[in-house]
Amino acid sequence: MPVRKAVSMRLTPQFRGPRKTLENRSEGTGCSPGNRPHVVVPGGVVERPPRPAWISDALLAETIDVWTEAYGRPVSEEHAIEILRNVRRLAEALLEAKREMQR
Repeated sequence: MPVRKAVSMRLTPQFRGPRKTLENRSEGTGCSPGNRPHVVVPGGVVERPPRPAWISDALLAETIDVWTEAYGRPVSEEHAIEILRNVRRLAEALLEAKREMQR
């Protein structure tokens, strides 16, 4: 996955058009599909959801882009953070299972 330059990084979704979507969207990430659009008010102060230190701006922006394209609709920062937390928990569970199998 290419690393984006900091100057071109954005935290708003980039919609790239329709793409094959999952039958049940909540099964893809474990997140509820929700209908809340992500709204950015020009010139306004945007309150950002709290997130762990390991979720960088670049990782969050990439997650928003990838899942916005996969869902075919904008994904909010809050939803992207939930996706990343779920992916981390899955990775930790898989690593633990691998360790258990090697014992």
